[in-house]
Amino acid sequence: MDRCVVLVDAGYLLGAAASLLAGEPSRSRISVDHTALIQALREQAEADTERALLRIYWFDGAPDRVPQPEHRRLRVMPRVTVRLGALTRSDGRWAQKGVDAAMHAELTELARNRACSDIVLVTGDGDLLPGLMSAKEHGVAVHLWAVQAADGDYNQSEDLVAEADERRVLDRSWITRVVRAKDMSGVCAPAPEP
Repeated sequence: MDRCVVLVDAGYLLGAAASLLAGEPSRSRISVDHTALIQALREQAEADTERALLRIYWFDGAPDRVPQPEHRRLRVMPRVTVRLGALTRSDGRWAQKGVDAAMHAELTELARNRACSDIVLVTGDGDLLPGLMSAKEHGVAVHLWAVQAADGDYNQSEDLVAEADERRVLDRSWITRVVRAKDMSGVCAPAPEP
């Protein structure tokens, strides 16, 4: 099928955007226009692949896999499918569980079933390397997208970068069309010294 599919690791996309715009990977530091983001992803994918979009898969973590307000907004959008893994807290930090495995499974199934000719992966996780290689073996072109790294270096697995057929960096100007840093100046600001 001459269509494209976009697989988004929301933890990577939004965490990297927060690092770029707010200086730390906390998603609470940014506000996202999800409607504009989905539209921008669709337009960029169709332009890069020269294929019509079949679907955008949004992979994210949620406590007890219960959809959060942003997930409920996303899953009713046309051509968007939300897949949730667990979000757990360990040592004071949140971690996604099952998101990479779900992305890997979707990636290999889409390729094996020839549901599309091109897959856009928005991720930095090297755990998806076997799925990427499997998709390529099934004749699917794999486009790997990164969010511009805050420090100017890579924020993706070098192995993923090396194996992808095409690579695009979503730069600051692309990101700021759909994501804004929150003004945190009035929140918990230290008292001025006398």
